[in-house]
Amino acid sequence: MRKRKKNIRRTIITIMLLCFSLLIGVEIYFGYAEKYKDINLEQLNTKLYIQAADKASIGKLQVNWQYMAAIDGVRYKNNFSNVTDESLIELANMFLEENSTSIKLKNSKYKLVELDDVLKKLSFSKSQKEKVYHYIDNLKYTGTQKDNLNDNSKQEFIKGIYPQAADIYDKYGVLPSLTISQAILESGWGKSDLSVKAHNLYGIKADSSWKGNKIKMNTSEYYNKKIKDEFRVYGSNEESIKDYGEFLKNNKRYNKSGVFAATQYLEQAKAIEKAGYSTVENDKGEEIYAELLTEIIQEQNLQLLDYECEMNYFKNNQ
Repeated sequence: MRKRKKNIRRTIITIMLLCFSLLIGVEIYFGYAEKYKDINLEQLNTKLYIQAADKASIGKLQVNWQYMAAIDGVRYKNNFSNVTDESLIELANMFLEENSTSIKLKNSKYKLVELDDVLKKLSFSKSQKEKVYHYIDNLKYTGTQKDNLNDNSKQEFIKGIYPQAADIYDKYGVLPSLTISQAILESGWGKSDLSVKAHNLYGIKADSSWKGNKIKMNTSEYYNKKIKDEFRVYGSNEESIKDYGEFLKNNKRYNKSGVFAATQYLEQAKAIEKAGYSTVENDKGEEIYAELLTEIIQEQNLQLLDYECEMNYFKNNQ
């Protein structure tokens, strides 16, 4: 009888331990699931974050909108309806501060603040920080549209140009977002006749200063109007990108229009349009070149490459 009671007691203890272990397991599972729950893309207004980041960046340096969205996803528990215009601008400004050091980027008075430093200012816990990084990973294929950046051929085109675009920025101050967006727009992602036959990614014409080979092609100069003109021929896309940087630098009108003084892509796109790089117009006769470039930059997150270049500058010169 005593032995039987002992067995019953042992069974009860075993069951209790199993139940306790199960409860702990369930708690860990749901804690993990909550911790790594994806960002709420359905409610996230990416354009709002892009606009807020750009508003803070104009005249300064480029703020990363994805960092902002990931932070708000955590602090508002994925409820983006709690976000206000004021909270967005306040958050964007946390990524910028006046630069009192001798390390200046293109004579800017500002420097970028690293993500971890912003999270520290916000007193985020370790689990909150981990969730921020998880949310950033969720956004890797999202620009102005959700999950629109998973076209491998387009991403490969961007990656192929980026190293040289970064060099152009270091040498001349033309932002990577502009170098890449102009190549996309002018060459149709490297598929236009001019880019295929002549490696001319930027539609640069063979003016009197050009001593190399030429090719005659049709071009759209105004709305619904095409003309034939001579364009520069290059031996490779790399030659085309290099000449693009030199073309802008050697033509005084680009300096005069403020291309090299601009520190943010919206300003630089307007300056390139003002200098007359393209005369493309809409059906109302309005110049739309800067608008077309801006759409590409925001859709493809090219401004984040500007951020990357600028941040790398500070890291490499500490």
